[in-house]
Amino acid sequence: MKKTSLNDIAKHLGVSKTLVSFVLNGKAKEFRISEDICTKVLEVAKELNYQPNRIAQGLRTGKTNTIGLIIADIANPFFGILGREIEQEAAKHGYRVIFCSSDENPDKSRAQIAMMQQTLVDGYIISPPKNSEDQILALSKGNVPFVLIDRYFPEIECNQIMVDNFDAAYKATNHLLKLGRRRIANVTINLDLINMIDRTEGYKQALRDANIPVEESLIKILPFSHDNKLVARAIKDLVNKSSPHKADAILFSTSKLGINGIESISALGLKIPDDIAIVSFDNPDAYKICVSPVTVVNQPLKEIGKTAVQILLSDIKRSDGPGKIQKIILKTDLIIRKSCGS
Repeated sequence: MKKTSLNDIAKHLGVSKTLVSFVLNGKAKEFRISEDICTKVLEVAKELNYQPNRIAQGLRTGKTNTIGLIIADIANPFFGILGREIEQEAAKHGYRVIFCSSDENPDKSRAQIAMMQQTLVDGYIISPPKNSEDQILALSKGNVPFVLIDRYFPEIECNQIMVDNFDAAYKATNHLLKLGRRRIANVTINLDLINMIDRTEGYKQALRDANIPVEESLIKILPFSHDNKLVARAIKDLVNKSSPHKADAILFSTSKLGINGIESISALGLKIPDDIAIVSFDNPDAYKICVSPVTVVNQPLKEIGKTAVQILLSDIKRSDGPGKIQKIILKTDLIIRKSCGS
């Protein structure tokens, strides 16, 4: 089926293609086009299902009203929910969002940025994988508008929106300690990521402040993977009744780890929280309907998404390049449910 063009609309109305272009690009008042003509153009455009060519539009105007979003892992409920919040906030301002998932692979994120540059996105919101510093520096040196979310690179000055991961993990661990748990494990990924480093350090500091030695055997650092067997092996080791290193509680650093971990605990015939207490970062719907609803570190996803879009659009709309760098750190909430034994 042939795509409707500006010429099709112009011929239908018996007007010029230029007039139709002015109306559809919001320049009717500038060129003193009557409201009656504007209404007719818009009605015919809708009737003929006209879809603007955003790339061509971008070449003419320098803007496509499109944001590129590169997240770390679309399979992680945290990023799925955050992506939806960003998309909804962008839509309020007349912007659409192109999604990509880097799978924590810097080569993949490099290719995604290049692809988005070809489609003329106006700016980026990025959750950068490790070893992608060169990509972020290139955007910064090129005065390309962008905002980092969830993690950042300490040596790069740029817009970033984070939560206080250290404080969040500290409070979660301290809550378990107050409930009498003393052998608290931490299941995490990629300690080269600053957010995971901060969560592990917050966990360790809570133990130290309670005069409990940090046992490295209770810290399971897993590679990024979609293989659930890695989590299962870590859980089996932590709950082994014959082991002197048996844990009585686990703090999961992501909801993806938590969901897989709970599945593994159940497969071993153990009960939460009777046999082992659970606290996890993030708050997917699955946690609310577990047999033992999960105590969570709830990140303010709506606020992260809204703030990221607003900062990005502010820079996009500036004619003299990106504005003052903004570094925003948000607090989390500890939502207490049955899984921690409280």
